Amino acid sequence: MKRIFSYILYLTLFIPPLIFFTDLTRNPYYFQIVLVNSLTLLLWITWLVKGIKDREVTLYRTPLDLQLGAFLLIATVSWLVILLENFNTPYLKYSVYSEGSKRWFYLLVNSVLVYYIPVYFLNKETRNKFVNIIILASFIASVYGVLQYFGIEFIWSKVLNPFGGRSVSTFGNPNFLSSYLVLLFPVIFVFYIQSKSSLARLYYFIVFSSNFAALLCTMTRSSWLGAFIAMIMTLFFIWVYEKELFKKIQSMVTVMSFILLFAIIFWPKSTVSGYKPSVIERLTEAKQMKTNYYGPFHQRRLIWSCAWIMIVEKPVIGKGWGCFELFYPFYQGRHLFLRAYHGLRTHANNCHNEILEIWSQTGTLGFGIYLWLIFSVFSFGYFMIKNTQKEERLLSIALLSSLAGMLFDNLLNVSLHFAIPGFLYWWNVGLLASLEQNRGREVDLKPLFKQIMLYFIIIFFVFFILRYVGNFLGEVHYFAGFKLSKQNEIMASIPELEKAHNYQRFEVNNNYELANSYARSNQRDKAIYMYKESLRANAGYDEIYFNMATVLVQMGKVNEALPEYTRALYINPVSMEAYSALGSIFLQDPDRYNASGIALFKQCSTLFPDNKDVWNNMGYLYTKTNKFDEALEAYKKAIALDPDFDLAKRNARIVLLRTNKKDPFIDDIENSFNNIEINVKSNNWGKALKICQHLVEIAPNSFKARLYLANIYFTLKDFDKAAKEYNESLRLRPSNPLAMTNLGLLYFETKKYDLAKRTFEDILRIDPKNDTAKQILPRINSILYTPVQNRQ
Repeated sequence: MKRIFSYILYLTLFIPPLIFFTDLTRNPYYFQIVLVNSLTLLLWITWLVKGIKDREVTLYRTPLDLQLGAFLLIATVSWLVILLENFNTPYLKYSVYSEGSKRWFYLLVNSVLVYYIPVYFLNKETRNKFVNIIILASFIASVYGVLQYFGIEFIWSKVLNPFGGRSVSTFGNPNFLSSYLVLLFPVIFVFYIQSKSSLARLYYFIVFSSNFAALLCTMTRSSWLGAFIAMIMTLFFIWVYEKELFKKIQSMVTVMSFILLFAIIFWPKSTVSGYKPSVIERLTEAKQMKTNYYGPFHQRRLIWSCAWIMIVEKPVIGKGWGCFELFYPFYQGRHLFLRAYHGLRTHANNCHNEILEIWSQTGTLGFGIYLWLIFSVFSFGYFMIKNTQKEERLLSIALLSSLAGMLFDNLLNVSLHFAIPGFLYWWNVGLLASLEQNRGREVDLKPLFKQIMLYFIIIFFVFFILRYVGNFLGEVHYFAGFKLSKQNEIMASIPELEKAHNYQRFEVNNNYELANSYARSNQRDKAIYMYKESLRANAGYDEIYFNMATVLVQMGKVNEALPEYTRALYINPVSMEAYSALGSIFLQDPDRYNASGIALFKQCSTLFPDNKDVWNNMGYLYTKTNKFDEALEAYKKAIALDPDFDLAKRNARIVLLRTNKKDPFIDDIENSFNNIEINVKSNNWGKALKICQHLVEIAPNSFKARLYLANIYFTLKDFDKAAKEYNESLRLRPSNPLAMTNLGLLYFETKKYDLAKRTFEDILRIDPKNDTAKQILPRINSILYTPVQNRQ
């Protein structure tokens, strides 16, 4: 049976970090999750079966039993409390169950059960064999990651670059690979310095170097910090407790440090397309936050702000274990009105800070227990460093340092909560605990009730495995349906997505995509049902509410659509689509929804002050309630944004007629346009120019005024000013055929044939039937390809 344990363990440690699929599931690492958790459970099932067969098992006590059990208990209680609090809400009771259960399974299987694997299945003789299999896996993943960074792909048909030049290797995400490596640097280092043969030292040196290169290729700054902390801590403890060894390796460490520093400074950029900074550029780009909005920082600050509000709101028990992703969108709305957060992602899987991650979900009670657990890990690790010798002391130093590096990494990262790096973290914790003399206690399993209890645990674990397999099959069918949907093969996508829903009912992506396919195939009743199923899976997605409301409007159920649009805007107040959809309903019945419509467009105008339609619609609703001053101001803002906005000008003129007033700004614009046209017709170019210059001054956003001014300059042969105004007009209305044609003619007239050729080619791409371009281009080509001395 020990051999079976070893086989399963070798598979668990070696295969999951290295196996992934690029076109099978939405996330390439999803199979890793299923495999590592299923193998973990299989290992424990095998152990339980052996116990039943032998009629006894040995239970080991570790220094962290009480702390781990307490945290598992408080996580469970926090989840159940929030579930009960939301039991009467239509969607949240399902969502809390769905999201919380996923994270609870992760905590039990990927954390607690993994922690106990080294304790139960390793001993002094076998320990290094299993650690070395992990090191070998990291070496293969690192080499693959470095090759990937330089555009070399020998497994798949193309280079994988979902993160630009940042290597993902076999992990599907650079942040997961980097954290995995952080956990191994101290371990590889101590194996290197205590190697007895030069061949072994060479091997560990190569592995350490390749892992360091791969870490640089991930461009993950939090992991760089974690690796630095881990290695400094390793060297410090060796210096304090292994002084003779430190003296021996001091010069080697110095040389290696200079080599690594040299690599950091001169590491080349990736050859893969997309985002690909150098290491130094990646380190220094963070200074942008001092003068500008910097996405990586401001996204985290937004998430942290919401997490803190959750803590303040639920200080004792938190928002429920595993429920951060679910509740986060309901807290972000108030922050999204700040311009720093415009354009950021409106969903967050995790908190990107381990302190806030635990605190927000389990409250101060859970966070206190978690701190107790962390303190116990480090106090025990320190105890082992002081009270062991040689190999065990060095391994204790390496493991404790690796855990410190991972925790520092996760002050800005989320890798502790994903399968492979999370597995290795808890494996290292368990490995550290296993260094103590295990205190085993034989438990007699001859009584029938004890055997029955173990059978129940086995059935429970088998259920877990079946759930993982079902979820994996669901992901496969979902991704197949998703791809068909994106190819507009809607009817073909539906059976795949239905299978995905059958395999895992509470999976928001499955349900949402199936609802969209039903909606696109005019199966609206089914679409509404699946949108509701999506919300039962996770009620925090504004796009689900929005799409459901849109289908309800198509079905003529406007009253049912209104609250759904409102919920979408509550979650995501920067959704212009939601403002437009809800606003169109209000505009269709202004007498009934006037106050609501004005409030809606006022809020929208604070977020989108440069949207002329928002101001015009607000002015219309003010007009309907005879608030003419407010209406006129709104129309004037619309006109200022686009002085050629005829609808707003007509609306403003109606208000002026009703109030028997005049407005200098509007009158000036209209009179200027009229006078320009009169003077152009009479060839009075000097006066037309003066009026047009004045018009551009008071209405700089007028495409029409800019085009008039450019045409006048062209006529007066002031070509430089004409070109400038044509380009300004194209800035206001890119790809406008008339402005482009006139600019092309100007370039032709001034013998800038290359620019003229490029401009007319652009025109034909936009308007293939453009006669002017078709007539001029041959002449330009004839000139360009005629020898210079033969040109007239």
